Amino acid sequence: MVAATEIRMGTPYPVLNAFMRCRERVSAIMGPLGSGKTFAAVQRPLQHMVEQEPNAKGERPTRFLAVRNTYPDLMGSTLKDWLGVFEGLGKMRYGGLAPPTFTVNFNLDDGTRVMSEMIFLALDRDDGVRKLRGQQLTGVYFNEAAEIPKAIIDMADLRHGRYPSLAAGGVLPTWHGMLLDLNACDQDHYYYHLAEEVRPEGWEFFRQ
Repeated sequence: MVAATEIRMGTPYPVLNAFMRCRERVSAIMGPLGSGKTFAAVQRPLQHMVEQEPNAKGERPTRFLAVRNTYPDLMGSTLKDWLGVFEGLGKMRYGGLAPPTFTVNFNLDDGTRVMSEMIFLALDRDDGVRKLRGQQLTGVYFNEAAEIPKAIIDMADLRHGRYPSLAAGGVLPTWHGMLLDLNACDQDHYYYHLAEEVRPEGWEFFRQ
């Protein structure tokens, strides 16, 4: 049994804690290697899975997508970080035509059940937009987002908030959006333009 109140970042760092509390449509955290930003970003989907409103069956349904720019980096880094947080909370599925998927399934102390999926995709070119079409998601997590083309991030921003639905699960998403973590980028990068100049509505930027 896992209680919602037990899902904590547990760090003394104010930026990481602010990122964990953020519920804007897009939360982006930039920082150096070893600063804890990826650990925080992996914890965020777990929070949203637990916070999701339960349906009439007492199930809290969500579906997330984890994105990295290359398949080796996805399997060798992103997925390992995910398993480090979610070990014991579900099962990993590999092989076949479907992408690697971690199925989350555990009980909360209030008697409800967290039921979620994290689908892992490598999207390193603009043609990755095609892979995103048709996805019905609660949220998207971009690991090392500075290496992801802006067109992919823009398409992903259109695919969240589509699961759960009243037709499929009896409830709507309690939260939906995107999570980004990244190392510092150059001033000519689109992320710098967004964070320092545009500041889009619904985006919150954190620098660890």
